[in-house]
Amino acid sequence: MKLNFIGWLAVFMVAMPVWAQTPASTQAPTVRVINIHNPALYAGVQLGDVLQRSIKVSVHASDALDESRLPLKGLQRQGIELRQLSVHSEVQQDQKIYHLVFDYQVFASPGRPLQLQLPAEQILFSSGAQIALPAWRFWLMSQLPDRLQAVKSSVIAQYRPSLLAVQTSQLGFALSGFFALLGGILLLYRNADWAWLPRMNGHFAQAYRRLKRLPETPEGQKQATLLIQHAFNQHFGQQMLGQQVSTFVQQQPAFKALTADIQQFFVQANAVLYGGPLPAIHDYLQQCKTLTRQLRACERRL
Repeated sequence: MKLNFIGWLAVFMVAMPVWAQTPASTQAPTVRVINIHNPALYAGVQLGDVLQRSIKVSVHASDALDESRLPLKGLQRQGIELRQLSVHSEVQQDQKIYHLVFDYQVFASPGRPLQLQLPAEQILFSSGAQIALPAWRFWLMSQLPDRLQAVKSSVIAQYRPSLLAVQTSQLGFALSGFFALLGGILLLYRNADWAWLPRMNGHFAQAYRRLKRLPETPEGQKQATLLIQHAFNQHFGQQMLGQQVSTFVQQQPAFKALTADIQQFFVQANAVLYGGPLPAIHDYLQQCKTLTRQLRACERRL
C-alpha cells in the first residue's frame, strides 16, 4: 500500500511541470476603446442644456453588445436625465465596432454655481467583457441668487408708452384727400356729358352730345358740320367764317391752343356744305367728335 502511494506521488511530481507549461485553452475576452468624446465646454452650463458624449469600442466579431444592460431613456441621476441613447454597429474583418452616443439634459437648478458630473456608464457584452465610460465633471451656472430680495424694493416703475405724433400724417392724408377730390372734379367736368352741373351745358357740350347720336351717312356728315358751326356762331355772337378764326381766338383766349384745328375744320366744312373733295364719312365724324370734345374742355376752362 505504501509503495503504491509513493509511486503515484512520483508520477504526479513528474507530470506537474508539463501541466504548468501547457497554454490555457481559453483567454479572457477583450474590449478595445477606440475613442471617447465629451462635451466641448465644461463651464457655463445652464438649466435645460443638452450635453452629448460618445464612446467607440471594438470587440471580436463573435461578441455582441448586451443592450438589455444599458441605462434606460429617461433615467435621472442627481439632476441629470438620459434624454437619448443611440447605438450603431459595423463589422470590419474580424472585429465589430460599436458607437454609443449618450444625450443628457440638465434639470438641476441650484442657487449658486455647482459642480456636477455626467454619470459613469457600464457597457457589457455577451461574452462577459465590459468597459466603463468614466464620469465627466462640469460646472452648472446658478439660476437664482442665494438670497432673494424683497420684490417691492426691486420693482421698476412702469410708464405709459410715448404717443406717436400723428399731426403730420393727418395733415398729409387731408391734403391727399383734397387733391384727389379736386382731381376727380376736374376729370368730371372735363369728360362728363351731364348738363345739370354748373358750366356743363355749354354750346360745344350740347353739340358733342348730339354728335354722338348721328349716323355715318352723308346726311349725318352734314349735320355734324352744322352742329359745330352753330356752336361757333353762338360763341362768336354772329355768323362765323373761316377767315374770322383769328378774331374769334382773340375774343376767346381759352380756344387759342386749338387755332390750327379750328382752321382745318372750316376748310373741311366748306367742302361738305358747298361742294368739294369730301373726306371719308367715318373719319370725318371721328375728327368732329375729337375736336368738339377739345372745344368743350376749353369752354369749361379746363
